[in-house]
Amino acid sequence: MSSDEAVEETNGDSFGKVKQRFKDPSQKVVETKEIMSKKAVQTKEMLSKQAIKIAKQAEEHERFINKVTHLLGVLGFGGCCFLLGARPQDIHYVYCLFFVTFVPLRWIYYCFKKWHYYLLDFCYYANTIFLVDLLLYPKNEKLFMVCFSFAEG
Repeated sequence: MSSDEAVEETNGDSFGKVKQRFKDPSQKVVETKEIMSKKAVQTKEMLSKQAIKIAKQAEEHERFINKVTHLLGVLGFGGCCFLLGARPQDIHYVYCLFFVTFVPLRWIYYCFKKWHYYLLDFCYYANTIFLVDLLLYPKNEKLFMVCFSFAEG
């Protein structure tokens, strides 16, 4: 083998290597795309399983919250009915207690949910006026009539 043949083989071989290097990146890109798409599918499946699991937990939690609030509502209604029959002279204190307790809690919750504009509803004004009537002017008949008309429409 002469040195010219060795150079040609080497040059031909090196040219083939260079040519192969240019082909390899396109093959590597295709292979990388396939691998990434497989990983994306696996990740999507894993995330959907996690989302389903979280949704089930949230649904169970919501059902529990609904049961507890229903129980508290029924007990509160029964307690108000009992109080109305047993001590009707104290019912306005219970109303004031509920108003002072639950309106600020609703305000906090609505501000957290960004629903605070719902607090501008007329019913909150009517209840506040009624609270003023109960506490400050219990004998004022005109204010009572205004509160009654606000409640009845």
